[in-house]
Amino acid sequence: MKYVKMLGLAAVAAAALMAFVGASTASATVLCKNGTTTTTCSEKYGATTTIESKLVTGTKAKLATAFKTVECGKSAVAGKSGDAKEGEGSATETVKGAVTTLTFEECNCEVVVLKKGTLEVHSIAGTDNGTVTSNGAEVTVQCNETIFGKVHCIYVTENTDLGPLTGGNPAKLKAEASIPRLKTDSLCSEKANWTAEYEVTAPKPLFISAG
Repeated sequence: MKYVKMLGLAAVAAAALMAFVGASTASATVLCKNGTTTTTCSEKYGATTTIESKLVTGTKAKLATAFKTVECGKSAVAGKSGDAKEGEGSATETVKGAVTTLTFEECNCEVVVLKKGTLEVHSIAGTDNGTVTSNGAEVTVQCNETIFGKVHCIYVTENTDLGPLTGGNPAKLKAEASIPRLKTDSLCSEKANWTAEYEVTAPKPLFISAG
């Protein structure tokens, strides 16, 4: 039996968003309850906050390869932020948390998550938004029918920029990422394009602040 590995994220991936709580310093990237724009966050979410996200209704998570586009109608990502020390950030550092839930359902191939990986969030100066990076996520996809028959590929996130996390009620992650492949079948593309749109279902609202 052969497999194709794709990002999950999702995700998100995806879902995503594990979030990550900053310390109380002004330079830290923090998860905020109120919109701040260029002002300091006055209401922060506490340490070990559980973050949950899912695909936006009516959309799909897609991994486009040279031989098939893998599509999933449902996907969820959840996790818990680290303690205050782990959540510290600065103008040059991201904050980080482990993904605890990463699922893909209603797919045109059998999808199995092998590793959930971690996500990082860093604030974008002068906004309520952030950028999201995924590392170490691995998802196998068994596709029995492609234009080349069965193909075995492996894709894994390696400090991969997933895209922007827009603060709001709910916050949303619009993932548009190019995922590098490991050395596998010669038919596999060097990179596969992953797209998905997740909304944060808890906590709500959620904004990203510089501290």
